[in-house]
Amino acid sequence: MALASAPLGVLLNSQLDDEYSFDAGENKAQLKRNIKRSDGSCALTEPSILEYLKNNPHATQVEVAAAIGKSRRTVQDAIAALKESGKLTREGAKKNGAWVVAKH
Repeated sequence: MALASAPLGVLLNSQLDDEYSFDAGENKAQLKRNIKRSDGSCALTEPSILEYLKNNPHATQVEVAAAIGKSRRTVQDAIAALKESGKLTREGAKKNGAWVVAKH
């Protein structure tokens, strides 16, 4: 197969080893959520967010981002993943609610 005529996904898959794969159909946010350590723990951003929200349950995403040195969008994506996994919930309204970190 000539490199110029091969689709991007085929080229990337052929260059990656067997441990990793790339699906050109997945979006960037989904790929980030799928990246896990081999022991099942989450990326460093998520524990930082959980720790900050334990101590500051009324914090906004902007405040969390500033405190841990990440962008608001990164914090937004990580919070969505934490909510989906059941590690974080929001009680109350958007403006005057509080974050509740699950005890696992």
